Formats: sequence, structure tokens, C-alpha cells
Amino acid sequence: MNEQIKRLHREAPLCDVHIHPSMKMFLLNRNLWRHYWSGSFFNPFSSRSDFRMLQKGGMKLVWATHHLVEKQIAQDCWLIRAALFLTPAYSKIMKGPRIERTLYIMDRFERELRRRPQKTELAKSVVDIRRILQEGKMVFVHAVEGGHVLDGKIENLDRLAERGVACLTLTHFYKNELVTQVDAIPEDQFIKKLCKFNFRTGGEPALTEFGKGVLRRMKELRMIVDISHCTPDARQEIYKEINAEMPIVATHVGVHNYNPNVYNLTDDEILEIKKSGGGIGVIFYNYWLHKDNPKKGLETIWKTMQHIHEVTDTWDHVLIGTDFDGFTDPPNDIKTAANLPKVTEMLLSKGLSGSDIKKILGGNAMRILERGWRSH
Repeated sequence: MNEQIKRLHREAPLCDVHIHPSMKMFLLNRNLWRHYWSGSFFNPFSSRSDFRMLQKGGMKLVWATHHLVEKQIAQDCWLIRAALFLTPAYSKIMKGPRIERTLYIMDRFERELRRRPQKTELAKSVVDIRRILQEGKMVFVHAVEGGHVLDGKIENLDRLAERGVACLTLTHFYKNELVTQVDAIPEDQFIKKLCKFNFRTGGEPALTEFGKGVLRRMKELRMIVDISHCTPDARQEIYKEINAEMPIVATHVGVHNYNPNVYNLTDDEILEIKKSGGGIGVIFYNYWLHKDNPKKGLETIWKTMQHIHEVTDTWDHVLIGTDFDGFTDPPNDIKTAANLPKVTEMLLSKGLSGSDIKKILGGNAMRILERGWRSH
């Protein structure tokens, strides 16, 4: 990594708004300070966002996204059920209140951070982020994927806020008490051929009364709303409910222009997110980025970023949301967090100014945190 790229990563600061370092840690009882293996194809045992890969890529600020695997996926698929049964975390996936199991994942993750306090630290406010960056350490903030972890109780949102959660993805694979969800397992994945999933996508209401209550409470608590995985109808209801009073993010998506899947955002939705002051995290997964699903991804990542820029007439709403270690199949030319300098090289090669590159790499994410999360 050359000095110019190091400087841009430091000054941005380089940020990923949707990445899963805790997933394999939790499921496989892994040491996050060790790199296992990656490979250039889909591999559920790969290691793409462990701390060594994050450091090698020059990462400075991580929205560490914790996901409690929905037990319905084990009920629907014998292969996943068998694989999960063999993991050390099986009982914690399947038994007990979901909020308690989520807090357990966060506890384990924080213990990993504390093992080397001179290198990493958890932030619970924007003030913390600034201090930790000034000390030259990598900063982590908690994020949670899937409103199912609330167990249908608004007070559990407060428990997440107390632990410093900056962002909540409202739904995931299965219907929960808040919103309707899309089918987010790609059709070309072999698991779709082996198992029949009962996702029960869509339906009414797209945003429930409980979901509206959660959004109102998120405004009060200053927790950022992530609409990834929501149906288009649910997303429209969320835009109305938030009414640009706080930033909305879609942390790991593509755009309709290149793949007109319901998972991805239309141009009108991109403008809704702009109006809220939020941002769109470009996912590093070619299936969602382009309908042709090319093997290499840097160019599709660029085209998606460029399209968001063309629609919004600014670089202020482009984010990086790799979804590494979220059981995804990343592009062959950027398969781990260690490869993120390639994105910076690409942006430089496209002729973007240093100030615009820093917005994409992390400046936009910081602005969203400053407006949407707690300041102290």
C-alpha cells in the first residue's frame, strides 16, 4: 500500500458500514486476531474480515454488524441445520430469548477487542470515535442485523442502545414483527437447489404498528435505520415515517439500474435516501451488483458508485458496505478486507479528487454517524 493510499485511508477514515467479523467468531469460536483462509469462491469457513485482514486493508472505522442466525433457516434446510448442529454456538442460536443471545455475541466480540487494547477499541459515541482515531487505533461500533432480535419488545431496543448500537437493520431473511422482507438468498446458490425455504416474503402490513413504534423510538435514541432486506413497500413506508428527520441507510445493496431485483434501490429511492441525509453502502457481491453476475467486481462496484453519484449529483451518499463474512461470495478481485486498497486505487484511476475519494471511503459514514447517532 503506497503512502498516498495510506494517507487517504487515515484521513477519510476508511470505513465499512456492513461487515461481519463476529459471525465466524460466534459460530466457529474463532480467534479474530488470527487469519484462517479466504479463497476466491464461496466458502462458509472463509475468513475475510478478521482483525488481521482489516488492519492489512487499512481499515480505520468498522460498523461491526452482529447477526443472530434465524432459527427458521435451520428448520427449513437440513444441510444448514446439520452444519449449525456441529458448531460450538448451536445451543445459543436455537435456545433462549433472542435479545440475550445477541448481547452474548456482543460480549464475545468486546472480549476480542480488549485482548489488544493498544490496537482496537469500541466506541459508544462520536466523541469516542474521534478520540480513538486520534490515538491511532482501529475503531469499532456495534451494529445489529435483524429486528427479530427485539423479540417484539420495544424495551429491547433500549437495551441495544445502552450497549452502544449505532445502527439496526430492520429485517433479514424471515418475517419479523416490524416489516416485510425480500428473498435475499441468490437464486444461483446451490443451497436453493437443496432446500425449500419458507420465507413468506411481502404481505401486509409492510410496516407494522410495532415497526412504526420502533422507528419513533430509534429517532429518540438516535439509532440509525438500515432498510437493507426490506421490501420496496416497506421501504416506502419507512421513508414516510422517518420524513427526513434522521439519516436512512441501505448498508449493503446494489441499484436497479444494473440489477432490477427488489432487493436493490430504484433511482427514486436513492433520492429519498439523499433527502434524509443518509447513504447507500455498495455491497461487494456481484450477484446483486449486476444481473450478469461477472466474476470480477471492481468495475461493477465503480459503476454502482458512479450511478448513485449521477442520480444524486454528488458523492455525499456513497458508502462501502462489503458484507464480508456474511456468507456471501465476494468478487474474485476483491475477496477480503485486505484488498480494500484496490478500491482506493480504482477511485484514483477514475480521476476523482482527494476530497471526493475521502467521502466515499469514510467521510460520508462519519457525517451520518454525527447526525444520526449519539454525539457524547
